[in-house]
Amino acid sequence: MHPRLSTFIFLLLFLGNVFGSNPDEVKSYLWGLIQINPRQDIERKPGYWKNQILHRREFHAPITFAPVEIRYGAFFYGGGGKDGDQIKSNWIEYEESVANFTGGSLAARLGHQLDIDFIKMNLFYYFINASWLDMQTGLNFRYSSLLIPGLIDNTTSWGSVNPNWDPGNIRFAPRVLTFGISHTTMFQWFEPWYIDTRFTYGLSTAKFYMDNKDQLLATPSAYGPSMSVSFGPRLIINMGKFMGGGKSDQSLKNRFSVGVDLRYAYTKLNTINDPDNITPINKIHLQDFGIHLTFSVLYGGTLTLGDQAKEYYYRGDFVSASKYFNTFLENYPDHTNRVRAEKYLAECKEKIPIQLYKEGIEFELNGLGNKAIDRFLDARKRADKKTREMIQEKLNHLAILEIERAEKLSSKGRIDEAIRLMEKIAHFSPEAKLKIPYFEARKSIQEAEKALKFGFYSKSLELLDQAVSKDKSLEFEASTLRYQVATHLVEIANTVTSPNELRSAIQLLTDASELTGGLGEKNEKILNDLIEKFNADQEREMKSRIDNRMEEVRLRSTKTKTTPPVSIGMTVPDIQSLLGSPKDIIKRNNKDGSSYQLWIYPLEEGGELHLSFKDYILFKIER
Repeated sequence: MHPRLSTFIFLLLFLGNVFGSNPDEVKSYLWGLIQINPRQDIERKPGYWKNQILHRREFHAPITFAPVEIRYGAFFYGGGGKDGDQIKSNWIEYEESVANFTGGSLAARLGHQLDIDFIKMNLFYYFINASWLDMQTGLNFRYSSLLIPGLIDNTTSWGSVNPNWDPGNIRFAPRVLTFGISHTTMFQWFEPWYIDTRFTYGLSTAKFYMDNKDQLLATPSAYGPSMSVSFGPRLIINMGKFMGGGKSDQSLKNRFSVGVDLRYAYTKLNTINDPDNITPINKIHLQDFGIHLTFSVLYGGTLTLGDQAKEYYYRGDFVSASKYFNTFLENYPDHTNRVRAEKYLAECKEKIPIQLYKEGIEFELNGLGNKAIDRFLDARKRADKKTREMIQEKLNHLAILEIERAEKLSSKGRIDEAIRLMEKIAHFSPEAKLKIPYFEARKSIQEAEKALKFGFYSKSLELLDQAVSKDKSLEFEASTLRYQVATHLVEIANTVTSPNELRSAIQLLTDASELTGGLGEKNEKILNDLIEKFNADQEREMKSRIDNRMEEVRLRSTKTKTTPPVSIGMTVPDIQSLLGSPKDIIKRNNKDGSSYQLWIYPLEEGGELHLSFKDYILFKIER
């Protein structure tokens, strides 16, 4: 390989490492023009560097349109001669055998050139909705002329053959206009720059004689096919940063690039138009070499979420990578590298459970149990059968630790916290689910102790019953508390007046007697006194109820005997004094002026008594 070419490639790779690094891995100066890589602390998955070299920007948005590319630079005609800087001997063909024009000195063959491409479109993208490479095809216009044309020193000898061929001091100054098609392929490995390769093909027209007054002669003229190839780097200018608009690279619709091109062109002016027959030249084959400064406008080509997803993938963050790949596939359903994105996505889904499992382990080691459990649960939901079993074993281990912590909380009287802890892990731990009734029963016993302390004996006994109904294993502890309730009731037995409390005290003392084999002579006497007191209260209550019932019967019988019967002919005041006000009164007036009233009374045995009045005198009785 040529030493200069090797040096050029080395410089491009060096610039790629400097300018093409990810934003979170470089330090930027002068608005990003200078970027320096610090030491990389992020671990990369195997294959990262291979991917960076071969597939660095595989998911970028295609460059869909380049409205204009302008190239301007210098060139010289030559190549192929014995001395390297001379034009090859057959570059001009003549009508007859005449002395060859060698093109003059190098200074006489230097020129400048303007080359413009416009309306360049990515045809693959537009016609088949794919873009295997960033290739644009458009129209091309090229203008070139010499700066200081040299004299043709052969005109005297040409004139000896044909006098018309010696016009005097004439200069060879081809001014070439070319119209054609331009095709560009862009190779971009790094964000700030790319390599542009270009091929053009078109039709050229030229005038090539200039007089001593620097006037280009209209004739002779020529035309023929032309082609050119160029190659060079481009630096992308992010105008969003310089304008201070706060826009990110992704939000810019168009970008600009500047660069340098090395160019070679070959123009075959095969047809010479010489109506005045002033030149023996029959054909001209011009080949030129030049260097151009370039400026272009591009639409597209920026990185996409697919590229960001791949960065997360090689960092080992498969959760984030999966989200970004999904969004990328939604936004670019026909992207050329969609299959590779789907492959990455499938690998992410396989590796996400292990990633989440490892994160859970890290949380556990750092004492963040709740976050560890959340990670394990998320991993279990996404894992296959074998991995799910491994994660479940870890969850079971954490559940045992949480149950032990709940036991400690319970022993410290923080039972509500223990219950909440078990409720949180019950959905993945059957052991924790079974522990919830136990801790709820413990809470009932705790509240029963408080009720006993403040003298709410009935409430205490009720809470003890609830505790035993939730967990039978607490029966002995509940019985012990019941005995304490009974003991308190014994102490205040003489002051107990409520029938319910008497009944509870008797039952508790009886159970305590059976439990302990006796209460002692004093307590046994208190128990007997309570039973006698309870029985006496029951007898008094029963006698009071019987007396009240007999009094009601007696009053009803007396009222029946002393109250005169209702009969036809009684007036409204008589009925009202006898039976009182009715439940309801219905009134009606006839056309003849008579007044009718219906009085309705309820009967004790059921039904209703209807009394009809005409002009306030009773005339009908209905039951």
